[in-house]
Amino acid sequence: MKISNPAFLRHWRGPTLTLFFAVVVLQTIAQISQYPQNRQLYPRNPKNNKAEIPITGSIDAATGYNVLLLKKYRNNRLVEQRSLLLKYRNGKADFKFREDIKAELAEYRFDLFGVKGLTQTLLQSADQVVAGDAFIIQGQSNAVANLRGNFTPENDANAPANAPNRNFVRVYGSGSSTYGFTKEWFIGDGNVWFENNGNTGQWGMRMASNLAGDLKIPIAIFNGADPGQPINFFQRNDANPDDLSSNYGRLLSRVKEAGLQKNIRAIVWHQGESDALGALSGTQLTTEQYKQAFLTLYEDWKKDFPGIAGVCLFQIRFGCGIASVDGALQIQEAQRQLDDEKKDISIMSTGATQQLFDGGIINYCHYNFPNGYGLFGDWITNLLKKEIYNVKNLPSSIYAPAPKQASFTAVGDENLATQVTLSLEDNKATYSALGDLNSSFRLEGGVFPITGISINKNNIIIDFIRGPGTDGNPTGLSFIGHDNQAAPILVNEKGIGLLYFSNLAIKPAEGPVSQNCSDPYERISLLGTELKMNSSIKALISNPLDTDRFYFNAKNPNRGLKVELTNLPADFDIYLYDSRGKLISSSIQTGQNNELIELDNVKKKERYTIYVVGKNGAYHAKNCYSLKLSFKKEGDNDDDDDDDNDESSSAAIASEMEAGAQLMPLFKVYPNPVQDRLLITWPAQKAGSAEIRIIDLNGRQVKGQRMAVQNGTNQLQMQVGGLTPGVYFLQIQQGNQLVTRKLTIAK
Repeated sequence: MKISNPAFLRHWRGPTLTLFFAVVVLQTIAQISQYPQNRQLYPRNPKNNKAEIPITGSIDAATGYNVLLLKKYRNNRLVEQRSLLLKYRNGKADFKFREDIKAELAEYRFDLFGVKGLTQTLLQSADQVVAGDAFIIQGQSNAVANLRGNFTPENDANAPANAPNRNFVRVYGSGSSTYGFTKEWFIGDGNVWFENNGNTGQWGMRMASNLAGDLKIPIAIFNGADPGQPINFFQRNDANPDDLSSNYGRLLSRVKEAGLQKNIRAIVWHQGESDALGALSGTQLTTEQYKQAFLTLYEDWKKDFPGIAGVCLFQIRFGCGIASVDGALQIQEAQRQLDDEKKDISIMSTGATQQLFDGGIINYCHYNFPNGYGLFGDWITNLLKKEIYNVKNLPSSIYAPAPKQASFTAVGDENLATQVTLSLEDNKATYSALGDLNSSFRLEGGVFPITGISINKNNIIIDFIRGPGTDGNPTGLSFIGHDNQAAPILVNEKGIGLLYFSNLAIKPAEGPVSQNCSDPYERISLLGTELKMNSSIKALISNPLDTDRFYFNAKNPNRGLKVELTNLPADFDIYLYDSRGKLISSSIQTGQNNELIELDNVKKKERYTIYVVGKNGAYHAKNCYSLKLSFKKEGDNDDDDDDDNDESSSAAIASEMEAGAQLMPLFKVYPNPVQDRLLITWPAQKAGSAEIRIIDLNGRQVKGQRMAVQNGTNQLQMQVGGLTPGVYFLQIQQGNQLVTRKLTIAK
């Protein structure tokens, strides 16, 4: 007996003989027109999440079969069997089965038997068949994305830790440059060169495994990338789209052969290094030339792959032998503009990654898995989930930070600008700088050295001066790249870097432009700075750890009081405490909205304290806020307390201020930031007890503890490990002595 399908025996479960039938595996005369291949992925119908599996052909009458039997297994368990009575005409019987399978993380097997009497003969078998979605990856070597550097578990894109759903990532053939690939389906391989069977690329494998796990459906990848090629290499031969001498034709033909031409969900593009002047190219495409070349390709994709819902592209980094950052910037700006101008084109940054040193003529160009390709796969996964599958509840920070507009926000002498503020599109994300960003931004239209950069929510505040021979204001702002390490780069909380951009026009400020100001009110004593009723001042929150503290004496208790915080250059809040450190009121509006505290009545001769605080560390290094203290209700006399009481109160406050000034250098908190145990040095002026409080930014006390202290220096300890990481205030009060420090609880 000759076995026609040895693979079948490896999956057979159960005896070869039963009480009623004998199963025989023979070569037979059967013409099977349509039948699944091992590991084949069929396109699912998104409406019912199923795929149709056509099984058709004809049987020669000489076989003697009167019935065909089709058995369907799910994860090697028989779930269905169907029989078909054969009707012969002119010596042949045509047959057709229409099966379907669910798109899920499960594998199906189909066994087709010819039945004659008590004997079943296996005619065909296909195992590990799945239903799911298909994607195309296209571009040059960073789309090939084969394993670079040393082979380690961390750098292995196929490792279970890096691709837990690899078994449900499928590839038909390979990205052959000659169309000479093996005409079979394979489990995807993330590490291999582009002409090897099953190639996906490392980030392609990560992306596909992620999508399979998150969406619970198998994923097919067609990686058509070819290393070192310019964008023109990937264009379509319009006279013959299937031209096998073209990269476009080979990819299109392979997708057609796999039966998925109408079912490609999206195309992911990583290319452009070979269109900038340098080691890989003798020519430089302008921003407009690259855009037009890509849009031509984009329109052809939409014709030949009518099911695509969108295109995602990676913005390239400087490197790969590119001659200059401005050469790279031409391509980077084109890619950014494509995202801006087309609703179904989305962009992902590659800036916050680490390039490998390849050497040769390209120096830094490619990436390993942990610090590069793995991140690419994670970032593009979320983009596809949002843009292609409309997955809800994804944070806005899955998108690359992108510029919205630049405007002048401060002026100096001769009414010339001294500051530009770059607003980013996502005002919900949290941004931080990896390294010194001064060298990464460039003001165009002259020589404008950047002297400082700060981040306030989604605003990047850039201070600058004029170089010799430069008059007037800058005309544009650019964000330029570098190779090798990620830093310096600006990132959001997902670790995704700011997109590179070129010569973004700087607009006049939409509101009043702030004049740079100095702050004479920085606290130098225990009590802070004294304010008088019906007074207005300008002051500064100049860094993330800065807090401003002011005190005043309440008079005319029936007239209440009003505290107004206006002209905010950043998101500041105000808190009002009494002399015992109890929070009386607060105003914590979002953004740069004015803050207001109003009280109808106050305690006579009470000393109140106002705190001005940057929310979540917000600050502005140069622009002041305005603080006004006044009565809420009008009256005939703004100061109707007698002079003796005023002098007595002032003397008491002066005494406390003098004591506070002596205490401040001796009062220490360590470590700060703290994770678990906080050490406090408290210079008590007398024995007794001290109240320690931790207050959140909303003014709520989250932890409190009373401790006995001795006259002199005390070393106090407090456990804070259970608190949520973030910024708080630490207060210590002993009698009339009240000291506050900003405290950061670390992760």
